[in-house]
Amino acid sequence: MMRASTKTGIMPSWNHDGRRTERLDVRMKASLRESGCTKFNVEVLDMSVSGFRFETAYSIAPSSRVWLTIPGLAAREAIVAWQDRYRYGCYFVDPLHIAVFDHIVVQYRQLTRFA
Repeated sequence: MMRASTKTGIMPSWNHDGRRTERLDVRMKASLRESGCTKFNVEVLDMSVSGFRFETAYSIAPSSRVWLTIPGLAAREAIVAWQDRYRYGCYFVDPLHIAVFDHIVVQYRQLTRFA
């Protein structure tokens, strides 16, 4: 896999597991809202420019359209790609700009992997 330097040290690219971009461990409280519903809290576990993984006690169906609000940033539209109990994976409708991704990683990066 080819990598290029950015502030975070990794430029997203195709990954060995078929993902389009490198996901980095982050740990942050954010809010999520399904179309036509009220916001609720989620714990974001990892993120890339193209998507994110989170935990919540709320039930969301795969293929649902959602909006993720990270503290200090505008809400980002995403689609729920998969669910495994209380964990979900989503992809952004419009990928994050690398500068926005770098900002998030600098603020919320976790250097150890969470199980």
